[in-house]
Amino acid sequence: MPETPDGQERTEEATPKRLSDARDRGQVAKSMELTSAALLLFGGWFLYTYGAYIGDRLAALFRSVFQHAAEFTISDASLPVYAEHLGTFVLLLLLPFLGVAFVLGMASEIAQVGLRWAGKKFTEGLKNAPLFHPMRGLRRLFLSKDTALQLGKNLGKVLIIGVVVWDVLRRRTDEVLTLMAQPLESLARTIASLGFELALKVSLVYALIAVGDFLYQRRRFRQEMKMTKQEVKDELKQQEGDTQIKQRIRQIGRQRLRKLMLQRVKNADVVVTNPTHYAVALIYERGKMNAPRVIAKGVDYLAEQIRRIAQESNVPIVEDPPLARALYASCDVDDEIPEHLFRAVARVLAYVYRLRSRSRG
Repeated sequence: MPETPDGQERTEEATPKRLSDARDRGQVAKSMELTSAALLLFGGWFLYTYGAYIGDRLAALFRSVFQHAAEFTISDASLPVYAEHLGTFVLLLLLPFLGVAFVLGMASEIAQVGLRWAGKKFTEGLKNAPLFHPMRGLRRLFLSKDTALQLGKNLGKVLIIGVVVWDVLRRRTDEVLTLMAQPLESLARTIASLGFELALKVSLVYALIAVGDFLYQRRRFRQEMKMTKQEVKDELKQQEGDTQIKQRIRQIGRQRLRKLMLQRVKNADVVVTNPTHYAVALIYERGKMNAPRVIAKGVDYLAEQIRRIAQESNVPIVEDPPLARALYASCDVDDEIPEHLFRAVARVLAYVYRLRSRSRG
């Protein structure tokens, strides 16, 4: 059972937050052996499918070189040109394999851990690089339990794969011994066949090793991620505190918005009420607005505040329960009223304008 430095046992399964934080740091359960096994399997398939074609192309190249050897002039200037042409030929020949191998390697990694950039792991890796901390790197290399485990695993892989290779070569000893006596085309096909058998059997064995390693890495990761009872309690307290802080921030934001909204009531042309449960403040500026606009609304206590501010600011209050409820349900603050309420609101505004005209008269 894993323990903390102070001796507490890690008995609790990791929480989603701990796993998420570990993922952000680049700590995930993955096996490099799975990627290697996938590449080996693909390499064996590629060699079996295209080995003869590649061998024929190379044989044709060398045959052409030997046939025209007398025409080549070897000098300091010509050698780089020949090397460049040969390198380009081989690169173009192998480019499909290299491209697919790269994509396959990336896909294998993504299948295990997903597509996520672990910036923290990258920066921590730079800070702890052996170049900057040579003694720490040496201690990790020679005194680490992980290093010893990795060394043992690698020796085991070499031994098992060596036995597989030896068995294939032992059974095909006659073909191996007569390789140099075969024609060029036959030589290429024999090498491709031998290479495919080796790659297939080695990759199958390696795939079994990789599956076992992945299961081991996943179990080990779960053990490393386990938490003490105190760590679980501390995390719950922190999350509760974070939730309360967020709720408080949202509450303060709502209070500020409410205060700003109430400050605008004094600019309203009219407040339509229910009369006690709903209150909606409207404004309409001819030539500037296409339709009347809601600048404040509320129910119960907030409706009471809107009515109080309207009374203090001499804003007309009109009791129209159906219209008040319809405006509250249809509009948010700063929305223009919908078209189906134009006529009802127009009647209210006309009434308000008549009141203003009388008071001025």
